Order: sequence, then structure tokens, then C-alpha cells
Amino acid sequence: MIRAFENGDIVTSGNQFKTGKTATAQGIKHRLRMFLGEYFLDATDGTPWFQSILGKTPDGVAEISIKQRIITAPDVVAITSFEFSRNAQERSIEINARLVDVNNEQVQLLFQESV
Repeated sequence: MIRAFENGDIVTSGNQFKTGKTATAQGIKHRLRMFLGEYFLDATDGTPWFQSILGKTPDGVAEISIKQRIITAPDVVAITSFEFSRNAQERSIEINARLVDVNNEQVQLLFQESV
């Protein structure tokens, strides 16, 4: 279960937890936002932003690193489509992916971040 947020604040009444494909999409976004080595209990966990995604890393290597991070997320079974783009001048990336979760539902993931 993943905590529900509205406008950046935790929801405290009504549906407080997300379930299903919305929980899967939000969990992947949280997973992508965590930098490699950021979690003090497991320094090997996290997205390798500085190691193999940002900077002068070839697009193919960056794409593989992100796909690996997504496919190993809880409840994700497969990636059916994947688009990745990054803009070095604006220091931003965009990921648009379609996934299949454990309930055999299509999950749409749109991840846009400025680093």
C-alpha cells in the first residue's frame, strides 16, 4: 500500500492509501527518485543517476539502467513500451512507459524531472 498525496500533502481523510495500478505507478516514481546509496540501510539500493544516467553517459546505457530499475519494482511484470529522452541544456529527463502489473493491468508511467 502506498500513501495517497494531494498537492504534495498526505491525505488524512477518506481514501488514505492508493491501491492497484495507481499504487504501482506512484511506487515506481518514488523508486526512480531515490539516488543510489541514499538509503542508509541498503547503500546498494537506488537509481544510479550520477553513475550511469546523467552526464555524458550514452543514451543506451542510461535507458538500460532506468528499465532495470522499473522492471525490478514491486508488482511490475513487464514493460510493454518505453520512451526516454533527456535534455542536457535544461538538465531534465522524461520517461514515458507502459507496464503490466501483477493484476494483468496496463499501467501508464509518466516521469518528468529536472535535476
